[in-house]
Amino acid sequence: MGVKIGQRFQQLQVGFAGLSKRKKITYAVIAIVMLLVLGLRISGALSKAAAQKAAEMNRQTYTPVEVITVRRQGILSSIILNGKVQGDKEAPVMVKTPGKAAEIPAKVGDIVKKDQVLFSLDKTDAMIAFHLQSAQFQMAQGAYETSIRKYENDQKALERTRELYKIGAVSKVELDQAELLASDSQRQSIEGQYAQARAAYDSAAKTLADMDVKSPIDGVLTALDVSVGAMVSNASPAAKVVDMEKVFITVSVSEKEINNIKRGQEVEVEVPSAAIRTKGRIEDLSLAADSRGKYNLKTYIENKDAIMKPGMFANVTLDTVSKENVFAVPTDAVVFHKGRNVVYLAGDNGAVEKEVTAGLENGTQTEIVSGLKDGDIVIVKGQNFLNDGSQIKVVLKDGQSQEAQSK
Repeated sequence: MGVKIGQRFQQLQVGFAGLSKRKKITYAVIAIVMLLVLGLRISGALSKAAAQKAAEMNRQTYTPVEVITVRRQGILSSIILNGKVQGDKEAPVMVKTPGKAAEIPAKVGDIVKKDQVLFSLDKTDAMIAFHLQSAQFQMAQGAYETSIRKYENDQKALERTRELYKIGAVSKVELDQAELLASDSQRQSIEGQYAQARAAYDSAAKTLADMDVKSPIDGVLTALDVSVGAMVSNASPAAKVVDMEKVFITVSVSEKEINNIKRGQEVEVEVPSAAIRTKGRIEDLSLAADSRGKYNLKTYIENKDAIMKPGMFANVTLDTVSKENVFAVPTDAVVFHKGRNVVYLAGDNGAVEKEVTAGLENGTQTEIVSGLKDGDIVIVKGQNFLNDGSQIKVVLKDGQSQEAQSK
């Protein structure tokens, strides 16, 4: 291989030697120019790489952060309790007399008025009984009028008999008979027979009327367990009507929380399925625990459009503990580091690690009992990537962009 290269070089030398002097000079100049161009390119690349390396070495790394200025403020601790929406007035609908459903003009979800017919039972037997009692009552009414007229005449006859008895015109037996016919017991017997007939008639009329089962209140028909042709029992409610203009939610709290809650306290109510978020007040607060050891509280809210329905889940948020004039920071700003609670301050030369004592926490804010002073600049975003002395760049302070302000 080396022999061949050597031979080739010799051939080039011979070939070059055989060229004219002008051609030799031309080739030499071309070779020199090419070497110069190649050298310049190599030199430029080396200079650029050196500059980049120097820039990398001189560049300082930093962490972008957001900060807030510490000021004294109030802090609230709240709890969220779960309950169900219930109508202020819920009226179960019971049938008075079992029977077979004949007509059902109402349906679940209807807005109904008091005494509106919800469904009707078969009236055949009730109608027969009513007509019978009606006829008997009419007869009793006629007998009553006759008996009363006779009783009034007997009273007049008694007065005449007494006068005649005084002059000896009638005997004591006749007087006693006249007094018996005009006695109070006689009138009571007449009126009792009439009242009995009237009661039987009224009962038959009521039974007939009860065949039309009506709503006991204004509201929404929320349940109707009736079908045409099926027997309806009086053992359990056949329907339910709920007054929805005002609803309430009952929730339970533990013994640790009950003493921090007051009657009349404002609460926030959210009903997700109805897209409702509104305010309410605690109106009923139990003084004794139930069988679970819980204390019940009830809050009422207006529901004029009946958007909230009974049974919907609701969240009730209420404040239990409050403090004023304290230092508080976002809970995420407090970092547990090496067995201590610390926050990071934005110092002139970078991040400053500061040990703090935490107090009341409400899920979003934490009270700082010690370790901070008014005006401290606390890092609230980016703190999890810092150590004491880390280089930082403040991009947002108290909600204001620092980059925009620096331009």
